Amino acid sequence: MCVLQLCRMIPVLAVLLLVLATQEAHASLADQYRCSNGDLVFHVIFNPQEPGPATLSGPVGGKAHTQVLLDPVPGASGESFERGNTRFSGNRQASHLDIGDMRFACELEPEPGSEPE
Repeated sequence: MCVLQLCRMIPVLAVLLLVLATQEAHASLADQYRCSNGDLVFHVIFNPQEPGPATLSGPVGGKAHTQVLLDPVPGASGESFERGNTRFSGNRQASHLDIGDMRFACELEPEPGSEPE
């Protein structure tokens, strides 16, 4: 037998738990790529499930560590983001980052706690 007020709160608590679980699931949907040419390393992060910019982090413009937003660009296949002379494009199998005339090979990093593909 439920106390009347407690019985009324059960659906509210169920919805709250569902919302929290959904937010946590969305947070882990971001793809993170590690892009390197052997000397320099950059990271590109974006959520393929939600339209929006990608975040490029690394020694952008010769600075020690900088973050730059790359705008989405419609592409024939895969993902593509750019800003000025910087462009990330590709898909889960083959991706690259172009900064000016330099090209960096990119690999999808596994999510923390997951097994590598």
